Parts: sequence; C-alpha cells; structure tokens
Amino acid sequence: MNFEAIRQEKFKIKRENIIPLSELPKKISPKLRSLGWPLECQGSGRTLEDGHNFQVRYPDGDIFYSWNVIIHELGHLRQEDFNLDINKQTDEAAENIVREKDAFVRGWDRLQKYRPDILERLESEFKIYKQKGMLPDFNSFLELYNDFNKNNIIIYNTLKPEDNANIIYNKLKSINISDFFSKIEANKVGEKINVDEANEIIFDIAGQITKEV
Repeated sequence: MNFEAIRQEKFKIKRENIIPLSELPKKISPKLRSLGWPLECQGSGRTLEDGHNFQVRYPDGDIFYSWNVIIHELGHLRQEDFNLDINKQTDEAAENIVREKDAFVRGWDRLQKYRPDILERLESEFKIYKQKGMLPDFNSFLELYNDFNKNNIIIYNTLKPEDNANIIYNKLKSINISDFFSKIEANKVGEKINVDEANEIIFDIAGQITKEV
C-alpha cells in the first residue's frame, strides 16, 4: 500500500485557500482597536472542516511582521498529528497555549527545512534596514520572531476562550498590550510584503507539509 499517496490525498492545499488579509476582521471591536491593534497581529493556519484542505491566512502588511505570522501559521498545519500533547489537554485554554508554543517552533523548523533561502533573505534584508537606522529593538529577524511569539504566549496565558469583549479589553489593558502594539509600529520598515511571492512560497511549503510523516 502506498501510504505517501494516501497522505497526499488526505491533505491538500489550494491557492484560493491562501488568503492575505488587508484589514482587521469585524470581530475585533472598536474598543479593542482603540488599543492600537495592528493588522500584523492577524492570521491563522488550519485544516478546514472537511478534514482535507489547508487554509492559511496572513497579514498583507509590513514585510517582517507579515512573514513572522506566515512562519508561525505554517507551524499550525497538522501539528496535532505530531504533537500528541495537544489533544491531552483538559481544557481549551491549555490546549491553545500548547498549540501556540508548538507552532512557534514547528513553523521556524519547517522554513529551515523546506525554504532556508527565505530565512536567509529575510535576515539579509533585515540587516539592510537595520543599517538605515530602522528596527530599533532588534538585531535580527530571528529576534523579532522570538519577541512576537513570546508576547503571543503572554496574550494566550492571559485570555480565556469564554472571555467576552469587555473582559478581553480589560485583561489586555492589564498587561499593557498597547506597549507591544506600539513596539510593532516602531519596528515597521514601510515595505509591504509581496503577496504574490508569499502565496507561492506558502503553497510550496504547505505542499511539503501534506507529505510529512
């Protein structure tokens, strides 16, 4: 029996399921937006309800933070197939934290494995902008990626799935989330991600993920 063929048949990636986001979703209320919620904090990577098709959503925003999200979201694809601790969690909040920590590492590892040229280029371009006096808080793209994901875990540790909009707002204010959002703004370089190129790279890597064992 050809198990690789079965795996590839089970999981698929279609170009129409790779979605750049040009605005904040409507579920983010005006009150939450008032905290300075950036476009570059939006994205998702998942298998759709049909159990076969991948979907990756990412921000059509500033280049480094947009790639940061893409890498993380690629880490979410099929992660429960490889990290059995995800389904062992007793509540949704704990499961979400395990998923986020796993995606942070798995996404970076997948880029290194399937498209190391992209990581090399991001680091090279990062140095060019750094030499221009931009990106004041980081010395490398990896530092930016680590910082974003550290703050992402802080958010997930703070919020619960059942929290309503007012509770979310108050909890985020209590951890000074606006400081994190301001940091993102301060480290944007003014160059938007090339969505056509990003879509093809996501398509390439997601295709490799369908074959993972």
